[in-house]
Amino acid sequence: PAHPALPFAIPAIVTSSPRGLQAIRNLTPAASDGMLAAVRALPSTLLIGLLALPGTDPEKTSFSVLASFDYTEGMTLPKEVTNLDEKVVVLSGFMRREVPGSNPVNTFLLVSDGCGCSGMPKLNELAFCTLPDDVTMDIKPGIVNVTGKLYVGEEKEDGVVVMLYQIDADDVK
Repeated sequence: PAHPALPFAIPAIVTSSPRGLQAIRNLTPAASDGMLAAVRALPSTLLIGLLALPGTDPEKTSFSVLASFDYTEGMTLPKEVTNLDEKVVVLSGFMRREVPGSNPVNTFLLVSDGCGCSGMPKLNELAFCTLPDDVTMDIKPGIVNVTGKLYVGEEKEDGVVVMLYQIDADDVK
């Protein structure tokens, strides 16, 4: 009999094919426990990379798509934008700090390279990016490519929309 918790614990890369999924279902509890122990022993950076790998390449998108409309609070976002919700994407822009300082960051803003980096960007001209837990990096100059899962939708704090786009960033180049 298959281990009941196994499909939720094995990295998505293993379960992304029908053959891989069938092989996992046929494992005995002892074999699945051994596999789980091996997965848990992987360095967290490798495991994060495995979990982030989709069955296909990330979808390349741009702020010309994300900022292609005049945003007003409460509006229905365009289909070409909402179709990207929860997809792994590659998005280019400038890294900017959320808070002043010079230390490495775990979160940052990715700002459209089309806004000219002068003045305040519009909500649909930036994405709030979060690196994996315990991962920090320096703010990189120039245009960077961020790869990660994109979440689309209004996010409110104290009743005010503070963001439209969030990215769980797996890679910044």
